[in-house]
Amino acid sequence: DGLAKAHGGVEGEALAEDWWAIQPLDRPDIPTVQNDRWSRNPIDRFVLQRLTDKGLTPAPEADRVQLVRRLFFDLMGMPPTPREVDDFLNDSSPKAWENLIDRLLDDPRYGEHWARFWLDLVRYAESDGWNKDSYRPNIWRYRDYVVDSFNRDKPYPQFVREQLAGDEMPGDDPEKIIATGFLRLGIYEYNQRDARNHWNDIMNEMTDVTGDVFLGVSMSCSRCHNHKFDPITQKDYFGLRAFFEPVIWRDGVPGVTEAGHEKWRKQQERWDDATTSIREEIDALCQPYYDRKWKETVDKFPLDIQACFNKPVEERTSWEHQMAYLIERQFYEEGTPALKKMTEEDQKKLEGLEKQLSEFDHLKPPPLPEVMSVRDFSGEISPTIIPKDRRHQPVPPHFLTVLASETPDTEDLQPELPKSTGRRTALAKWIGREDNPLTTRLIVNRIWQQHFGRGIVPTASDFGHLGEPPTHPKLLDWLTFHFVENGWSMKHLHKMILMSSTWKQSSQHPEASDQLKTDPSENLLWRARIHRLSAEEIRDSMLFVSGELDRRIGGPSVDDKSPRRGLYMKIRR
Repeated sequence: DGLAKAHGGVEGEALAEDWWAIQPLDRPDIPTVQNDRWSRNPIDRFVLQRLTDKGLTPAPEADRVQLVRRLFFDLMGMPPTPREVDDFLNDSSPKAWENLIDRLLDDPRYGEHWARFWLDLVRYAESDGWNKDSYRPNIWRYRDYVVDSFNRDKPYPQFVREQLAGDEMPGDDPEKIIATGFLRLGIYEYNQRDARNHWNDIMNEMTDVTGDVFLGVSMSCSRCHNHKFDPITQKDYFGLRAFFEPVIWRDGVPGVTEAGHEKWRKQQERWDDATTSIREEIDALCQPYYDRKWKETVDKFPLDIQACFNKPVEERTSWEHQMAYLIERQFYEEGTPALKKMTEEDQKKLEGLEKQLSEFDHLKPPPLPEVMSVRDFSGEISPTIIPKDRRHQPVPPHFLTVLASETPDTEDLQPELPKSTGRRTALAKWIGREDNPLTTRLIVNRIWQQHFGRGIVPTASDFGHLGEPPTHPKLLDWLTFHFVENGWSMKHLHKMILMSSTWKQSSQHPEASDQLKTDPSENLLWRARIHRLSAEEIRDSMLFVSGELDRRIGGPSVDDKSPRRGLYMKIRR
């Protein structure tokens, strides 16, 4: 009833009933096809049934050289060596193919290759965008987190939760903090003055990407009004955004365990104690210049935003703290140039003090690795309000009306999360539920798309009415059930696909011209679809076959002249 009223009576109900993607998962029976000597696993039986119904036949299997090359590109993004091809061709054991799949899934290059697919989805880049396009020197740790997650075959719900709410998860694990870099990947303009709208854009982008990546729905279409084609209301949009309302960005977070941080602090104290007087002189010398710069920075903002900054920290609401943060961040972008306005006399004093300070460098510990992360504001949370709503009625966090009737109970999470609101944890748990029809179907379809060049749902990020319906809906649902039952294991799903006769087909079919008349778009999978290598795969392959590829894994990004994999090149907006 709530959806019908919010979206327009019967029209809203009809949109929901007609939307295939939100229908509960129903495990289909595996079809039986007469005279079936082709099928190797259930995937093939679903595919063959559709082919048989249309009077089509599958292509013959590709030869072993083609298969081994295809497998290497599918799983690792680069070709096999001649030795690896020969080893496979000379292996006559019944499990030669399966053993090769297992070996490649255990190869660290698998995580590097498949991380690229995820990083593209989540808009990964290493600069802010806009005018200055400042470089983000620590965001590469999120990239390495994704590589490691794929290599470890992390269960998908855990992967989702760490990225949305890793800071709210129990345990002393820096990796979970690094994972929340997902929420820091949006664009940022340091030189803005309209802080109110700038933070609003940041929050909207966070909401939009969460809907696109994890749910496959275009949430942004319901930001200004109810969605015109899907049963998603404007209230749904702001209910999803409300999960992120208390979020505060965190910069320079130590990327180490608490024990590692404590060890560093003890060493740092030795340096602090030895340099106290020198640092106090430096602070006294520089502070007047910083004070002037602070005033210049704050005065550039509208008066109501200045008031947020000038308010005592303990009295701020979450929104006021967010506004103050944007001012602070702008100062730290511009603060160092303030010292360029020093008098010549003060400059000489500063140089002398810094020289004295450097004599104690041997006591100073190396800097800790830093992480870009988020946390929830611990004070009063500002309400989420729909713009231009004359009632100014707050919208609480809630899931999509069409999928869930319950309201998230974040109070239950307080014992587990005493320093946070639990909102993002509640959202992540709902997204990762095995009975969430959007989440489960979406990730299975994305993996299928990477192997076949096109998803069972061709519009892989749009499961709404404007997207295309699945070509094999029963196959998608069966794979989804199988994926969940096997621990949400991506490697298990990869292996099932790669063991199938469907994947092993040749791209050549002896009756292709006749079959194209029946299925001109080749949606029914009667031959292998040829798809181009990406520019990154071509570059990596050239370096690999020439023996020039630097195969080190992880670490800070490099420039484009480096012989490392393209994954590790700096990506600027």
